[in-house]
Amino acid sequence: MMHGRIPIGEIREGVEAFDFNVILDFLWRRWKLIAVIAGTVIAFTLLILFTLTPRYTSSTQILLDLRSQQVTGIEELLPSFTMDMTAVESQVSIIESSSLLRRVVEKENLVDDPEFGASKSGGNWLSSLMGFVTSLLKKQPAADTQAEANTDAIPPDVLASIGRLSAALDVKRIDRTKVLQIDVTSENPQKAARLANAIADAFIVDQLEARFDNARRAASWLGDRLQELREDLRKSEEAVEDFRSKNNLVMTNTGTVNEQQLSEINGKLVGARAEAAEAKAKLDQATRIIEAKGNIQAIPDVLKSSVISNLRTQQAEVVRREADLVSRYGDRHPGVVNVRAERREIDRQISNEVDRIVGNLKNAYDVTQSRVDSLTQSVALLTGQAGSDNTLGVQLRQLERVASANKTLYESFLSQSKLTAEQTSFEVRDARIISVATPPGRPSFPKKPFFLAIATALGGLLGLGVAGLLEALNSGFNSPRRVEDTLGLPVLTSVERIDPSELSSIDGKATTLSRYLDAKPLSRFSESIRSLKTGIQMSDVDNPPKIVQFTSSLPKEGKTSMAISLAVSAAMSGRRVILVDCDLRRPSASQIFGLTDAPGLVELLANNVSPEGILHRDKTTGLYVLAAGGKTQNPPDLLSSARMEQLLAHLRESFDLVVVDTPPIGPVVDAVIVAQIVDKTVFVVAWNSTSREVAQQAVRQISIDRKIAGVVLNKVDERYTPKYGKYSYYSSSYYKGYYVQ
Repeated sequence: MMHGRIPIGEIREGVEAFDFNVILDFLWRRWKLIAVIAGTVIAFTLLILFTLTPRYTSSTQILLDLRSQQVTGIEELLPSFTMDMTAVESQVSIIESSSLLRRVVEKENLVDDPEFGASKSGGNWLSSLMGFVTSLLKKQPAADTQAEANTDAIPPDVLASIGRLSAALDVKRIDRTKVLQIDVTSENPQKAARLANAIADAFIVDQLEARFDNARRAASWLGDRLQELREDLRKSEEAVEDFRSKNNLVMTNTGTVNEQQLSEINGKLVGARAEAAEAKAKLDQATRIIEAKGNIQAIPDVLKSSVISNLRTQQAEVVRREADLVSRYGDRHPGVVNVRAERREIDRQISNEVDRIVGNLKNAYDVTQSRVDSLTQSVALLTGQAGSDNTLGVQLRQLERVASANKTLYESFLSQSKLTAEQTSFEVRDARIISVATPPGRPSFPKKPFFLAIATALGGLLGLGVAGLLEALNSGFNSPRRVEDTLGLPVLTSVERIDPSELSSIDGKATTLSRYLDAKPLSRFSESIRSLKTGIQMSDVDNPPKIVQFTSSLPKEGKTSMAISLAVSAAMSGRRVILVDCDLRRPSASQIFGLTDAPGLVELLANNVSPEGILHRDKTTGLYVLAAGGKTQNPPDLLSSARMEQLLAHLRESFDLVVVDTPPIGPVVDAVIVAQIVDKTVFVVAWNSTSREVAQQAVRQISIDRKIAGVVLNKVDERYTPKYGKYSYYSSSYYKGYYVQ
């Protein structure tokens, strides 16, 4: 099965997805550092907490009473004490003012108090520092207090005590209520309660004194104002009377006399015109009936006449008698003649009475019309006089309005003056204490559990920050996953770091890597080399590589050791293997096999020696070694020569595996040249040592035609590998039961 890998052109420099195990691994690696830093912070905090002087806070609560302020109605004239939300906040400033605190300082004799006195010298430096910080955070800084002191001429010792009391005082409003809470902090719980109650009492007294003082001032001002209003009222009333006298304006309940007469005559004129109209209507009706020769007796006044009614009754009786006599005696009977004469007389009387009634209608109309004419003349006469009176009336009414306004204002102030006089002797409480301060049972500062929790959190965060910084500064590879994510290449194997003491003696004899592999074939190191060998073969299953190059980005990353170990392991498995030392600058492989002075690759490429007899064969492992040979001034030219290609082609035919050890890529170009003529390249990086940026740059230089088979993560310290993930390596303490050391 072929190892999968990411193309070199798509090298990833970060983790693709978040893995919670990464955090756990980080904490496991750095827990000691984090614990030490957190413990140091906690220890320092404990030292401070036990050094600080404990302070106690006692509280009292004041309710601002608003309803009691509306007892007498004086609020319309006195400065308003109505407590809206803004006014409630202003009471906080009153309590914190230096004038009120001065009362408390003088009453409680805080100038001589060891804690609040001007000559205070007790406490440690931490307490002093905390006090200074607290004073800086106060709403009223010391500069404002000094400014007030300059105005009120407060003695310096009293001013100092006021400043310390202000620093220990905290006044706040409880939620959105009209309740103020006064907190006083002191080193003594009894003193804290005493001062809190003293400040509350001073505030109550200050409110009462302010109200009484305002009431007295209002009463004095009202007295002066009443005198002015009384004089203004007198002058305005005198002006009204003088104007009436000068213009002979006799007043009645409804105005002047002329106005009253005109009003009465107008009323009579209206009535007279109505009567005249009615009389004319009756006369016109009677005239029309007479002219039309109608039934004149149909006139309403005729119908209503009692005389006409009696005559008609008599007429009816005569007509009845006439009819009776005619039917009995005939038309010529004397009785009939007399009755008819009597009927004619009654008709004449009715006619005369009707004429009289019609005459009365005309006379009535003439009388009413004459009355209308007379009243009209009277109205015209009085109207001329009223026009003159109206001009004077306007002026008079203006004077009367001024006098009325002065009277109303005077009466209002007179009433308020009496209320104010009562206010000075009536106790109205703007505030009252609803909770008395008591000595606290435990200190309010320092709150040890709270500070310890904060210290633990800060210590942990600081430890995590330092550990994270160290992780960020570590630019090396600490796990195969980091190698694959950064370089985009598979990790062929991870090789543990062998303690030099293990190589110094095996069975009491000095040893090398080849001896170590032979002596401990079941060790973790031997298994890693076998994994490397398998990984190289699996890098190209169809065409297994025969010429394998070993290189690294920087010196001392173990690329020579890996080349020798692979060659030895392959030779011990029965394969025909040759190790070619192409590091012509520092031939470490030649030195390990004791071939420093032996002729080798340089002489062979320079055609100075014959190929026969130049190879060295290790008797223990059967490994063939081609040493680097002598010194040369131009290694790149030799390695890029045609003879070098011919040599490798010849070795490919003669050996099963050709292992080529080349210099690091970073310092020189030799490895890049050799990479073009080998089958595969194995790139070696040192655990937690090789820089990721340097390794990336080196890989880019040799990433031609997928020549890189993979990466060997070398010098892994298994004491720390579990901290980079339980499954970061094929072997660790998790799998140690499978290996024999």
